[in-house]
Amino acid sequence: MEWFFQARLESVCVQRDKVFEQLAKVRELRRNLGVLLSKAPSHVQVNIGCDFYLDGELDDEGLLLIDMGKNVFVEMQPQEALETTILRETWLERLGEYYTKRIGELEGLLQVYRVE
Repeated sequence: MEWFFQARLESVCVQRDKVFEQLAKVRELRRNLGVLLSKAPSHVQVNIGCDFYLDGELDDEGLLLIDMGKNVFVEMQPQEALETTILRETWLERLGEYYTKRIGELEGLLQVYRVE
């Protein structure tokens, strides 16, 4: 049984890491949207990953193209995009908490089987 719980633990850890990576991207998107909504600038700097920033100029702040995942893009108003991002962040946080709890349970089961 120990090997089963060990394999399951590794799988859940990988899933939790993926959730936390997605959560980091969503938080960065929310931060960028907040800056966009607060200032309505015509010149912006956007983090394109690994702390590389790209300077850009906005012609029209009316609609944004948001990547929802799995190559699905949705055109939204900035406020709608911010609300959707907040919902996504909340959902990912809950999913991360679930995986963290599950990891604790599996580690407990592993300790029980190692003692016997």
